[in-house]
Amino acid sequence: MKQLSILIGAALLAACGGPPPPARTVAEFVQDPALLQGVMIRCKQERARGERDPECVNALAAVERLADEERARREGERAAEFERQREERRAQEEQQRRAAEQATPRFDPYSSPVGGEPPAGTSAAPAATSSAATTKPRS
Repeated sequence: MKQLSILIGAALLAACGGPPPPARTVAEFVQDPALLQGVMIRCKQERARGERDPECVNALAAVERLADEERARREGERAAEFERQREERRAQEEQQRRAAEQATPRFDPYSSPVGGEPPAGTSAAPAATSSAATTKPRS
């Protein structure tokens, strides 16, 4: 009888195959997309058990991590593209500003006349009304 119980116990242990393998980590899933895809398919097929299975939980966390990394990468690309377009626009506006500046003559205070243009209707010669001309010479 004792031998029979040992034989049954050994058969049960052999049938079970020992303890289940430990659940794969999130890092393992992130590094191996094919493994992640296979586990996700299995978890979807066994949905009732998949919610409690630690490997399915880790696979879902890996999917979220990969999605976050992809989102961050795309955001970085968009920011770089925005900066590139911004620099192009600034260069274009600077070029237009320089062209407009060169097209209009600049005012040079050192070479311009001091008094400017005389008013309309007057001669350009200075007026002969000085105090010496109106006073009488002394004797």
